[in-house]
Amino acid sequence: MKKFHQLCFITLSSLFVIMTITTSSSSATAFTYLIPAQIPGAKHVTTNNHHHRAALTLSNENDEEQQSSSASSSSAGDDVIYRPTISDDDAASLKSRSSTRRYTTRQRTGDLPDVHWRSIPMSHLRAHPNFQPLPPPSQLSALPTKEHVRYFRQESWQWDYLHRGRCTTSQTAAALGFLESKAAHYLGIPNSLRRGGYSAWQRLREEVPSEIENLTELERVLCEGRADNNNISNATSTTSDGAAETYNSWRPGTKESERLWISSQQLRQRRHNNNITTSSTSSTSYYHRKPFPFSAKYIPSLTRDELRQRKMYVEHIEQSPSPMATRMRWGNAQEATSVLTALNYFCGLDEDTVIREVGMCGAGFDPDVDNSDTNVRDGALLQGLSIGATPDALVCHSDGTVEVLEVKNHCPFVWNKISPHYTGNKGGGGGGGNRNRNKKKKKLHSNRRRRHQNSRKLNDDIADDYGDGEPAKKFAPKHYLIRDFHLERRIPPVYIPQLMMEILCVGNAVDLDGNAQSSSSSEPLCKSAVMVRQTATKGAIMLRLNRDEEWITEMQYFLGRFKKEYVDTGIIPEDNFFWESGGERYHKFLERTKELSESVEFVAFIDHQKIQRVVFEHSVKGEIDLFLDEVDVEEED
Repeated sequence: MKKFHQLCFITLSSLFVIMTITTSSSSATAFTYLIPAQIPGAKHVTTNNHHHRAALTLSNENDEEQQSSSASSSSAGDDVIYRPTISDDDAASLKSRSSTRRYTTRQRTGDLPDVHWRSIPMSHLRAHPNFQPLPPPSQLSALPTKEHVRYFRQESWQWDYLHRGRCTTSQTAAALGFLESKAAHYLGIPNSLRRGGYSAWQRLREEVPSEIENLTELERVLCEGRADNNNISNATSTTSDGAAETYNSWRPGTKESERLWISSQQLRQRRHNNNITTSSTSSTSYYHRKPFPFSAKYIPSLTRDELRQRKMYVEHIEQSPSPMATRMRWGNAQEATSVLTALNYFCGLDEDTVIREVGMCGAGFDPDVDNSDTNVRDGALLQGLSIGATPDALVCHSDGTVEVLEVKNHCPFVWNKISPHYTGNKGGGGGGGNRNRNKKKKKLHSNRRRRHQNSRKLNDDIADDYGDGEPAKKFAPKHYLIRDFHLERRIPPVYIPQLMMEILCVGNAVDLDGNAQSSSSSEPLCKSAVMVRQTATKGAIMLRLNRDEEWITEMQYFLGRFKKEYVDTGIIPEDNFFWESGGERYHKFLERTKELSESVEFVAFIDHQKIQRVVFEHSVKGEIDLFLDEVDVEEED
């Protein structure tokens, strides 16, 4: 009886569908109740077993309509992709528009990521007319105060020398316990950044060089351009005035600057000298009225030869792919480009704004420095701990205010999970902070073995079909995918200690020679930090974090406790230190960190097309791909 009812229901349903087709063939609304294969004039493409979806092509011919109808019986259960029919006029309009604007699809997978993709090097940024660079270390001849060590460039050996035994921004979050499992989970810090406090403990256990405690000895060791060095014939005086002249007036040569940049003022002057008409009917009037989008024009361009050389280098280093190493190289290579993004924005608002390069700040807080009452208070909180911070640059506004500039470049390259090199490790972590994940180890290894087996099987199938030559490489899974990073109007909590430490260390001593503002001012000159978060495909966002004195005091207190309880005693910090021993004070500190992360000030969003990057030379057309796989190493005739 039950089978009879089911048979009747199927028969009635079939009759209802047939009646719907015959009575509503002219109604567009009726098509929504049918499977796509039953729609007249729509050609469908089926996809089985979740393969790649194909785009539907339109058909207006009767024979294609018949093919579409005949195929419905065999593919009604498949995933069908379709579009409704359109009129001839609309089709002609779409065809004309597609012929006038052609888009090239950017390569989304590859084995050779280009970490220097369209980047502008720091050596070229130093020649920018609105950028105040630091002089080469060989030009520095004196240290009037200990804080003057900030004039040594980041890539110099002096900068590395000053890090010994000093708590810098790379170790601050770890020393505060933010990278321990419980605190990191509360703050929402990703697993790849959790590493515990051992690395900070190890750094702070390093012996501080004895020369750092004496200014005269420090000057003798660090200053390569001392006047008593006979090899330096043009050394400046060791007086404060001579040092000030070197620090504030050094710039790259005029010829070098003119070879790299043309300022917007020079561009306007050239247009005026060429007597470009301003008539509204002239084809060049728009060019005259429209201002140049950046503060200066970048002259060098990218050539095919440079891409070939870059590919040969990347082929060598990518023999053992590492996403973490790729991420680090991307951040370093793209740093100057992100600083240029901030420069173009702030100088676009005020042409008198200057972006200044800076080295390691904070030596004025060292225990042996005896100056203001504020530093004495900070020294007591820090328990004799030496601190330091190196911002990516300083934004010096025309009204005298100064802001710390920190840039973060989000790497677009992520692991391809079907790559034979993929192991399930996203490239971060290690040491101390992730010990609580032992329960998942068995399941993780099982997943990895299964992925390896699938990858090997896929590669074996490709080798059987195409051999071991170029065809096999072409169809093999790529190591990397492109990730489109979506920006949020927040600063992740893991970066709050870094920005606050930079604000503290910059302090009043921005202009150490007193040209801008006296360092004896009761209020700090640096009251905020600007963070630029830049991507390769989705533009950039600029956010401002204001100085919070209460949070800075708590940071100094817990850094001092870390030194007193672990560094001075030689005890390795246990898991989740401060989570229990810090008590309610520590939990309020974490809560305030989350509040600061969410309450940052939105400055601007920079569209992808408005970010200044290097372009192809005029004789080369097309986009610059993020991967170097398709670059032809052999030179063209």
